Amino acid sequence: MTLIDALWNASPRRWEALILAGSIVFAGIAPHPPLLIPEIGGSRLADVANSQLALREFSHRLIAAKPDTIVLISPHSPIDAAAFTTRSTPDLYGDFRQFGAPETELRFQNDYEIVDAIVASARIESVRLNDLSQEYHLDHGALVPLYYLHEAGWKGPVAVIGFTMQSIDHHLAFGRAIRGAAAASGKRVAVVASGDLSHRLKVDGPYKYEPTAHLFDEQIVSGIASGNARAIVEIDPALRERAGECGYRSIIVALGAAGESLHDQQVLSYEGPFGVGYMVAILVDENTRSRAAETIG
Repeated sequence: MTLIDALWNASPRRWEALILAGSIVFAGIAPHPPLLIPEIGGSRLADVANSQLALREFSHRLIAAKPDTIVLISPHSPIDAAAFTTRSTPDLYGDFRQFGAPETELRFQNDYEIVDAIVASARIESVRLNDLSQEYHLDHGALVPLYYLHEAGWKGPVAVIGFTMQSIDHHLAFGRAIRGAAAASGKRVAVVASGDLSHRLKVDGPYKYEPTAHLFDEQIVSGIASGNARAIVEIDPALRERAGECGYRSIIVALGAAGESLHDQQVLSYEGPFGVGYMVAILVDENTRSRAAETIG
């Protein structure tokens, strides 16, 4: 029996109340270069100062939305070609030893309740969320945004999810499943899409230069800034391939969770000093909507 079935059988009125209580209160996009961690970046932090300032604002605004839990999509979590994946361990732990900073570590409670709700909701959307078959430490795609969230005071539970290689429609559907899970569980959910944009912006960058790569980043940034989610969903797959991005599928999941319609959107920063595009952006912020309503009132 799914969580949804159990809630309905126990009390239809309770179920209706939970639907009203649970919602996506925040959704946004965060980059994950390890050099954003002070113990790793050192003097190079000055080159990504805009991203660091934006991540701090992002984190404070997420916490101000008062979520019960965070669902984070990481492109560097283990990938199953046919299903989304999540960790099944009670604690989510990781450190930056791979980048020379083993003493910088993070630990969070794994939110089984929201994971179970997403599993049930995903079935309705005809997508799957599976437990990983073995224990994996958190990857840097999760750790970098979580570092700033922890710095801002987040001590609540987290669910970390890896995307799949299925279609973009599957990723939109999975985002809808997260939104449905928020309703089913009665939880106030924040969604964080971890991802960097093009990796091929500069001749002297870490990856092979692609002269059209900047067009991908520009379409993502302009789509969010203008609230045109459809323009992001419909980006040319060939351009995505040439850009060498790693964050697009995470972003699509977040758009699905946001309802594919942006009302609170804001690009907090974009820069690519090393040839990789780093964007910090907000898609949903309940507090922004509340402040706007108060102003109108």
